[in-house]
Amino acid sequence: MDSWRTTFLPGDTLKERLKKAAHVSPSPAQLKWMEREYIAFLHYSPNTFTNRQWGNGTETTDDFCPDRQSPAQWARVCREAGMRMVIPTLKHHDGFCQWHTDTTNFSTAACTDDTDIARALSEACAKEGIDFGVYLSPWDMNLREKGIWPTEAYQQIYLRQLQELMTRYGSIGELWLDGACGDLPIWQPVEAYRPDEWYDLMEREQPNCVVRRYDPFCFATEQEWEALQRGQGELRWRGKAVRWVGNEDGVGREDEWSVQPVFHRELGSDATLPDLGEESYYPEAVGAVWYPNEVNTHLLNQWFWNEETSYVRSLEDLVNIFYHSIGNNGTLLLNVSPDRHGLIPEDQICRLREFREFMDVTFGTDLALGAQVCADSAMPGAPASGVLLSDPESWWSPDCEDWDVDRDHASLEIVLPEKQTFDNLLIQENIREGQRVAGWQAFAWVDGQWQKLAGKKTIGYKTIVRFPAVTTDRVRVEILRSWDTPQILRISLHQTHMPETVQLRPYEPKTVRAPESEPAGLAAGLHCTVYQGGMQSAAMIGTVERPVLCEGIVSMLHLPDLDRDQDYSLLLEGYLRVPYAHEALFKLGSADGAVLWLNGQRVLDNDEPHAYTEKIAAVQLEKGLYPIKLQYTSFRHPGKLQLLWTNPAYEFCPIPANALTHTAE
Repeated sequence: MDSWRTTFLPGDTLKERLKKAAHVSPSPAQLKWMEREYIAFLHYSPNTFTNRQWGNGTETTDDFCPDRQSPAQWARVCREAGMRMVIPTLKHHDGFCQWHTDTTNFSTAACTDDTDIARALSEACAKEGIDFGVYLSPWDMNLREKGIWPTEAYQQIYLRQLQELMTRYGSIGELWLDGACGDLPIWQPVEAYRPDEWYDLMEREQPNCVVRRYDPFCFATEQEWEALQRGQGELRWRGKAVRWVGNEDGVGREDEWSVQPVFHRELGSDATLPDLGEESYYPEAVGAVWYPNEVNTHLLNQWFWNEETSYVRSLEDLVNIFYHSIGNNGTLLLNVSPDRHGLIPEDQICRLREFREFMDVTFGTDLALGAQVCADSAMPGAPASGVLLSDPESWWSPDCEDWDVDRDHASLEIVLPEKQTFDNLLIQENIREGQRVAGWQAFAWVDGQWQKLAGKKTIGYKTIVRFPAVTTDRVRVEILRSWDTPQILRISLHQTHMPETVQLRPYEPKTVRAPESEPAGLAAGLHCTVYQGGMQSAAMIGTVERPVLCEGIVSMLHLPDLDRDQDYSLLLEGYLRVPYAHEALFKLGSADGAVLWLNGQRVLDNDEPHAYTEKIAAVQLEKGLYPIKLQYTSFRHPGKLQLLWTNPAYEFCPIPANALTHTAE
């Protein structure tokens, strides 16, 4: 059987299942992908020019109008940032194709700047010595507007688009298939899609490519699943898939497993489970597969550059993301966003340079070099000293012929030539033989006793733990639990370097003018409409037909009382009375998506599914009456919504009821 999958038998004990899982290892394509560690996402489309995060399919080629577009600059910036691959959104949900496709006229070939972006960027990546990937949205709102999506005819169009991208632009390192589809409830498959045909095509044309699979994914048909549960047949797994971390915030689990138990026939919402991969799932599993973790998030506060609402995240934020991704057995897919010129702006470049300096300086010096290493035992050919070598063929493995997961443990000690001060410990397993460690801890000898530095379950490809700085010449690592004989590839010690950062102002004020005239017949409160079903984008509320659950007048900008916790969408509309001209800060907090509009201008965009998150925008307001609209959707999380603004003391507070009105019928 392939090393990247194993099948359990109904009579297998938990120990037997864990030992089988311990020998699941990455395919060559998955291993190369994990070794990249740091990859660029690149969101760029008509949304960049229309100030949207999701298009609606009604855009035209005239909307895409860069004046200095340079894919060569994108590749150079990403390479200089330390990224090893670039994945551009060559077709986002609006259906606009950024290559010269034969399938539609809605492409760059029909634009004033008719650059084939896929070709220009793939060639630029090759010149810079980095890899090229492809994002191709299955959901296509442009062809939906034309009555083609999601018919069988669309499946053939999509296959042709995928064929073009897989055959015209050289080697493809990763195919990213977004599961987003705002026309259907979350995790519901689109019947017209044939994902297995997509994967077949990719593997045929690009055998070294990995794929971020379309959600939801089926491991087997119902008949195959029943046979697997009876102990008949083998679990199917191509060894080409990479796993979505389950959020877009850059936050991984406390313990991330590359080897995953297959305990459901369909993989959909399971991706968001906080304990995915833990031993508790193995008794019900039919097998295990190598399915490494990809953490995708954005350098800006949102995916697409927006002159009104986007700003660059802080270096501290990016460093936290680093420890949740590269430092937590994962790969970081960090989005950068070209602007309306078609260039990555200087503020993003500045932050990327700072982030690379943190990584290079912090982890460029190993304070454990020159140390002596001793272990309680070592297998012949796998000495303890192997952990100090940057060599994939050298590791330490304790001498144990028949390792027992519940009984055996091992330890090693690193003795430094002199005392060193450090606050990071990096540890790696030899994942070419699997991910095995399920419990470990590290100590430093301080003031005559062992002081605990860290304790976790997983190691995997790479785990980096940080802790308050210690000064010592002795470090001890203990393996407390392992599914089979552990193989520790590397241990190193590091001191954090935080570069000086440029303070980029996050809240550039925008001016929103009040209408010259005011409507008559105003009454207190806002008009509220609640729709059935959540959406993957709050901005789609009003563009997709959904049944109305209830409607009425509410006095404040908050969630009305409902008979459900989630899976609904909300539209609040009316007017906001601004008593005097001033600069105000608006704070919009929501679980899942929310968008605030004033007089038809998008003021705050906190859209797309996420746990509760707050975003802020500065707005220069005139005295007057402003049309106000707030779109909100509860999609993956229980509903939570809050809109605040600053009072004269510049403190956040709710917008008062006497400032909110609507046109009475």
